[in-house]
Amino acid sequence: MKKRILIIGPNQQQNQIIAQALEQSSQPIRKVASILFTNETIVVPSSYLESPWMHKHIISLQQKASKVLFLIPIPSMKRSYPPKFAQVFRVPVIGVALYETKENKEIEKQTTKKIMEEIGCTKKQFFLHFTKEEIQLFAEEIR
Repeated sequence: MKKRILIIGPNQQQNQIIAQALEQSSQPIRKVASILFTNETIVVPSSYLESPWMHKHIISLQQKASKVLFLIPIPSMKRSYPPKFAQVFRVPVIGVALYETKENKEIEKQTTKKIMEEIGCTKKQFFLHFTKEEIQLFAEEIR
């Protein structure tokens, strides 16, 4: 059984863009209401993250995953992940903060680090601006 990269995040559009970069596909990843299995990734819909009853299904997906990406859109005031959620995964966990603008202030970076620590993403953390070039470099690095 082929292991894939599990992508979890509150913003479905960002999840799909990251998955498309990892797939190295020119065609956009289609939007579906359920879990999407592609060649290299498993994309979890944001609605699964919002529902506490669906967390067990997200956790069970680690059986098919080589690593897990926790995407955190910045600025976002909403807490999307439960505390210590990343610690239940046995596969490597990577926290990815996605900034919309180039000017990320030191305060935002500290807030993001705190959010990642609350989630449990302490070992590997990435801070990316939401540009095609940075996302491609990130995809090559974690592959």
